[in-house]
Amino acid sequence: MIIQPTSLRRRLISWLLMPLGVMAVALVFEAFINARNSTERIYDQILVTLALSISEYVIGSEGDLVSEEALAMMTSTTNERIFYKVTGPGNAFITGHSDIPEIPAKKKLEGGIPLFYDAAYQDQPVRAVGLSFLVEGRGIDGWMIIQVVQTRVERNRLIFEAVLNATVRILLVIGLVAIFAWVGVTRGLAPLHTLQDAIRRRSYQDLRPIRHEMPKEVRDVVAALNQLLERLSISVQSSQQFIANASHQLRTPLTALQAQAELTLRSVKDDETKQALTELYEGTQKTSRLANQLLTLARSRPESGGIPRPGTLDLVEIAEAITRDHVRQALDVKSDLGFEKHCDTALIEGDPVLLRGALNNLVNNALHYCPKGSHITVRVSELENRGVLEVEDDGPGIPDDMKEKVLERFVRLDERAGFGSGLGLAIVSEVAEGHGATLTLADGPDGRGLKVSLAFPVISE
Repeated sequence: MIIQPTSLRRRLISWLLMPLGVMAVALVFEAFINARNSTERIYDQILVTLALSISEYVIGSEGDLVSEEALAMMTSTTNERIFYKVTGPGNAFITGHSDIPEIPAKKKLEGGIPLFYDAAYQDQPVRAVGLSFLVEGRGIDGWMIIQVVQTRVERNRLIFEAVLNATVRILLVIGLVAIFAWVGVTRGLAPLHTLQDAIRRRSYQDLRPIRHEMPKEVRDVVAALNQLLERLSISVQSSQQFIANASHQLRTPLTALQAQAELTLRSVKDDETKQALTELYEGTQKTSRLANQLLTLARSRPESGGIPRPGTLDLVEIAEAITRDHVRQALDVKSDLGFEKHCDTALIEGDPVLLRGALNNLVNNALHYCPKGSHITVRVSELENRGVLEVEDDGPGIPDDMKEKVLERFVRLDERAGFGSGLGLAIVSEVAEGHGATLTLADGPDGRGLKVSLAFPVISE
């Protein structure tokens, strides 16, 4: 299972908001406790007042029921329903509702002290109070107990509204804190985005140290990155120096050996010796070409510092010059090599040596692999802000299932194993990648042959 990394911004904001969320829950719970206690205290006091009023009415009327008008007047301050029961000495029922829940046995009623308890009456929760007091005269002599119960609808509504209001206020505060935290963290991480943009805008050849001013927490990261860039720069310079030395050390003796073999071949008359020298000459040619291709391939790879100093090049001019250089070779193999341009200029940025080497490989491949009488066209055009270089032929082409494979190193088609080293198209692919170009292999005209296209980003004039 792959675990997706969490963004630093989200992680920081989470750590900021998590304790705030815990505090919010605690504050909501505290608001509930305070609202419940305050509401219970107020309504309990009203309940005691109602109990006293009802008891005075009952005593004054010598045991009559409280009239609906009097009861409505007593409960005008609340919307709750009121029920009561009055009992006299010996627990004799005097008036009220006889089915009111009894005082719990665990609770002890003391004279003159209100006793509150919760109960259920008529299938709904109620709050009850019990009062006992001594009555003399008026037909009642002894301890009288009055119980008054009150529904909890209004109490619960007030508690809910208080908790709801507190929750809304707390959520608004959390929302504001979250917004400020997001803005603050975003502004705090802005230097990292600046560093990211600075690195992203660089080309792979730019190994200069990063000079942007960074916060203290990021400076060590930038310092480590600069040290890596410095080591990488030294490595690339060593690699380029090796390539330059190897180029000189390989090309010079191979060129001399090829020249000596060619010179000796002209003066030898013996057929057997001439055949041996011819094979030596062709082998030297192949080795020299392989060495040049390997060196070109090494230069074109991004990690070796390819395209060290890109300059402005005209794709039309380069393609026309390469085509002109291969005219004699085309005549020798009796092929029709032509050049077409569909724009006056196509300016691109790149290394002229690498581009010439890539185009040389394409034209050489076409001349060697196409049979006599083939038509080969080098074409330059500009399409949708891209300079397009094409080398098209009507030779045997490449099967569709091999068009991706031949871009790899040392891959050759079986029927063409006698020529080349399998590096030509690999070099073209590396050069295209280094120049930000798109390489496409397609069939030639009428589905015959091969058309190799390189689409380069052009420079606006």
